[in-house]
Amino acid sequence: MLFGATLPLVPYLRSNVRLLKLVWMLIGFLPFVIESVHLYMAAVSWVTWPGYAKGIELTVLDTLALSLYLSMPRASHPLPFRIAFGLYFLSTLLSALQAIAPEATLFYSWQFARIFLLYAVIVRGCANPVVPDALLKGMAAGLLMEAVTVLWQRFGLGVLQASGTFFHQNELGMLSHFIVFPFFALLLTGRAGVLPAVVFPAGAIVELMTTSRGTIALGALGYGLVFALSAMRGWTSRKGGILAVFVAAAAVIGPLAISAIAQRGAEQIEGSDNERVAFEKAASMMLTDHPMGVGANNFVEAANTGGYYERAGVGWTSYSATVHNFYWLTVTEIGYFGLIACVILFIVPLNVAFRCGLRHRQDIRADLLIGLGVAVLLVYIQSFEEWVFVTYRLQYVYAMDIGLIGGLATEMGYWRRLAS
Repeated sequence: MLFGATLPLVPYLRSNVRLLKLVWMLIGFLPFVIESVHLYMAAVSWVTWPGYAKGIELTVLDTLALSLYLSMPRASHPLPFRIAFGLYFLSTLLSALQAIAPEATLFYSWQFARIFLLYAVIVRGCANPVVPDALLKGMAAGLLMEAVTVLWQRFGLGVLQASGTFFHQNELGMLSHFIVFPFFALLLTGRAGVLPAVVFPAGAIVELMTTSRGTIALGALGYGLVFALSAMRGWTSRKGGILAVFVAAAAVIGPLAISAIAQRGAEQIEGSDNERVAFEKAASMMLTDHPMGVGANNFVEAANTGGYYERAGVGWTSYSATVHNFYWLTVTEIGYFGLIACVILFIVPLNVAFRCGLRHRQDIRADLLIGLGVAVLLVYIQSFEEWVFVTYRLQYVYAMDIGLIGGLATEMGYWRRLAS
């Protein structure tokens, strides 16, 4: 049904620029509303499964991505990062061999295949200058919606840790990095219109309203990194003015952020830290017994059936939760090969973003690459304290960022320069 609704768009996407812009903006916006509006269906559904992938699912975003792919001309260059994607995908498939529930492992492999499709479509789409701009506008619209939502949740409903349209505030906080820092990089150039000046404060609002220590601290680090790298590319009076405004804003916002975190209470924060330690202890015990992994999407099931949570001292109320560290989750589920494949997938786009971004001093696309690079770097760092990178909505937006990195670098001749 989803395919039937979107595939007729294919011939129109080839010739209608206005429709093409609209669809790409929708692609950028959809991750924010897919769950709340229920824009997905499942051929196989395990609703009660304790893992993060619940079945063989398909969303409207997937069908739009396929429609865009079919409307595009044949690619004239190899797809960047394809080997890194392939290694990680292979590691998830192989982990099914030792999984308690191999079907559940394949749910995650299917999810990652959908993410790869979106990534590939974005890389190819960047050959059209309309695409990056439209995609970023859609992502900006989603973040602006979240800013309004968290303000309502905080001051209208009294929710201390607002999560917007997401299940958890940390998921929203990590996702905000993917959007706010590319726009902050564009704001520093002064050549990207009004939208960056709107997205920047919206991102700060989202970060503050999550009351997440990691999100707020890494947000501050991210602004500093983007500014420093932008200043290295060339100093302007505009950047000096933004620095002055930023320092003044930090003097006001800093105490507010500290106060908001303090409202959580020392007992709650200490309890959260102790729980993280117990989860990692359970993961370490599982890895010792299963060095090849317990299977992607099988962590919670293996932790409970093997008695690891009980022996590690995890509270019974958290038996359905996952270790709060993406890297521990990865190595425990898909083994050391999977962890190495994941690190390769993370490092390769990051390297391209910074190398290509710092090389082209007069190209605004290079500024965007710097912002994208900082965004993914911060998510990699925060993943030491969070597991939510495996959720499909966060991976959708990750695919958008590294798709832009791969696509923009290709159009800027990055790989041609390496070959020469």
